[in-house]
Amino acid sequence: MEKDDAERALSIIRQVIQNTHEDLVAHNWGLIWIIHAFTNAAAFVAIGAWAEAGEMAIVWYLVPLAIVAAVNLSIVAIYRERDRGVQSPIEWQIHGIFTAFIIVSLAGAAMLHLQNQPKLFCPLMAMNASFSFAVMGVVFYRAFFGVAALFMVAGLVAPLVGPVVQWYVLGGAWWVALMAPGVILHLERQRRETDDERSQIL
Repeated sequence: MEKDDAERALSIIRQVIQNTHEDLVAHNWGLIWIIHAFTNAAAFVAIGAWAEAGEMAIVWYLVPLAIVAAVNLSIVAIYRERDRGVQSPIEWQIHGIFTAFIIVSLAGAAMLHLQNQPKLFCPLMAMNASFSFAVMGVVFYRAFFGVAALFMVAGLVAPLVGPVVQWYVLGGAWWVALMAPGVILHLERQRRETDDERSQIL
């Protein structure tokens, strides 16, 4: 009986994982993440080239982040496929993780501002991103644990490469983190659309 219960539970877990994949593909998150790979990378490069290079107060580091947040939300609104205007549970989870990342990053910025340590903001952002992607690994796919490890390495390398270059490292990590799953999901969506067109012709 215990074996039957275990097999039933495993079947349910497999179904949840499959439904998650189907949901992300169906709602066009692949293309969204591909675009976000470039916008996020651009934002972090801008912080390094503008705010960090100019040795500005940490509040100015938040300007490119605020701009990219607005741009990314607009991209989601434009390209996300909706089911009659209703958000899926997966979308709620994605937005929840993203919102938590933003709130913790803002709290970290405030803490570093009070301590007058703006140069630690990049490593803090990297570690925050590492934790956020680890959560995505728990919720979505184990492959995101590899992305979490990438950000952890970026956070550890950041203090060693200089105050400006560290933001370029973080921008590159964001590009890889979103481009890889984005391309996989987008190619899957294109394949399905092609298969649907062939079935209609037949």
